[in-house]
Amino acid sequence: MAETAKKQGREVWETLGNQDSPSWYLHPLVARQKRDVYVDLIRRWTQGRQALTILKTDLFEEAFGEDYVLPGLFPEARMACGMDSALSTARRAALRHESLAGRVVVMDARSPAWKIGQFDLIISTSTLDHFDGRAEFVRSVEALAELLRPGGLLILALDNPLNPLYHLLRAFSRRRASPYPLGYTPDFGTLCRDLRACGLEIGESDWILHNPRGLSTLLFVGLQKLLGKKADRLIETCLRIFELFGRLPTRRFTACFQSVAAHKPVAVCEPGAVVGCGK
Repeated sequence: MAETAKKQGREVWETLGNQDSPSWYLHPLVARQKRDVYVDLIRRWTQGRQALTILKTDLFEEAFGEDYVLPGLFPEARMACGMDSALSTARRAALRHESLAGRVVVMDARSPAWKIGQFDLIISTSTLDHFDGRAEFVRSVEALAELLRPGGLLILALDNPLNPLYHLLRAFSRRRASPYPLGYTPDFGTLCRDLRACGLEIGESDWILHNPRGLSTLLFVGLQKLLGKKADRLIETCLRIFELFGRLPTRRFTACFQSVAAHKPVAVCEPGAVVGCGK
């Protein structure tokens, strides 16, 4: 049963990746806002760290949207690569961004075939919240934790279950008209416990992107149909207003995503110990 669901999930994303413009739900201005927020967050949380080997856990943004993150983010990195469960998406990302050519693989985050301890930094922007159940989510977190070297950092963003609009959107995502279903996402406390259970230590956290989920999409689509390019100025104004929600005490409830940085501690060797030291 689990393998059947897994196969069906891959087929959904493969079909989506073969469409000409599956990012219809993100207006270019919204996508750029999303990219700016993620890039700022990643740069803040990696400040002072050396990240020579980097992995991003899906390539949908890089393949289709103006919200791409990976290209150009760490030009000094020895290896900055991405994986995706859909061949169609991985191929399109590599064709769209020259810097990703030869640096994308088709792989599932629940069972990645990378070498254990290979990465200094793993970036996962709303990937693991598309799995159906908690068991798959926990398996993927465990797998990503294994891929981190000691001292490595995992930056993880997931759907925010505290946002009331998320639950309406998730219910809609189960309908045939939705391009893909939303899956399991834990509350923040459970997320932190899951990360600690994998041997990671919690660092920074944030609540990001405060556009009213679903409603803002309908608003922007309506404005664009009504006004065409003239709608851009109104959309930019709306985005600036929505950003103000992130400064309020209610930010946990208006954020689209919860995000956290967790690092793998470096083992401290006891005096006289030999096994495991220096690895």
